[in-house]
Amino acid sequence: MKKFSPFHLVNLSPWPFFTSLSFLSFAMGTIIMVRLFYCVPFIISLLFLLVSSFIWGRDIHREGCYEGSHNVEVLDGFKIGMIFFILSECFFFLGMFWCYIHLAESPDFSVGGVWPPLGVTPFDPSGIPFLNTILLVSSGVSVTWAHHALEEGLFKMSLVGLIFTIFLGFIFTLFQLTEYFVASFTFSCSAYSSIYFMGTGFHGLHVIIGTVLLFICLVRFSFLVVSPLHATGFECSVWYWHFVDIVWFFLYLVFYWWGV
Repeated sequence: MKKFSPFHLVNLSPWPFFTSLSFLSFAMGTIIMVRLFYCVPFIISLLFLLVSSFIWGRDIHREGCYEGSHNVEVLDGFKIGMIFFILSECFFFLGMFWCYIHLAESPDFSVGGVWPPLGVTPFDPSGIPFLNTILLVSSGVSVTWAHHALEEGLFKMSLVGLIFTIFLGFIFTLFQLTEYFVASFTFSCSAYSSIYFMGTGFHGLHVIIGTVLLFICLVRFSFLVVSPLHATGFECSVWYWHFVDIVWFFLYLVFYWWGV
């Protein structure tokens, strides 16, 4: 007779290993693409990453929705893991802010002794950056609305709020790409341009990841596998989106408003 265990002992799966290798090859492919302008390794590693992540996520979905393996203790573990992941991301962006502020407070003579460096025209904080700030703040409101509507059992209102959030995230990404295309400087122009593209670029990547997570939640909504008592994945995605909102707020204050 089996003894009851509050923990979920996962089945053996190759997909965490393959996903980790895909992440490593994706990072190496990105470096090769940036340094050598050769994108084939990047595309191949990206395809492997998407496939392995999809299959791994499918297995987790099956365990939770059809096999009943995700009890309360397991779901609490998922939430704690998401909290630690977001904390690690906070320290990642803290390094970006630290670098920017250090360079701004002690500009080198090679860049003219001023910040931004001579010859670099920064973006107007009241232009696209301010519009993107409004978009992300609005998306934070809409995703909170969707979350609370689901908790109250208002499924249609939650669905509308989720769709609106995904739309705002998509528009934000388009405006960010537009900003890159009209920039008067490139990644290799100066330390200012390098840290600018690193900070805003990684944030843009997080926006894309958050949009994908919310889109996956939207698909799960359409299959009616999300309910007020079974919405841990959606709740973690909402936390991640709020993290993206908060990081952008500080990016706007430091990179755009304070740094000009």
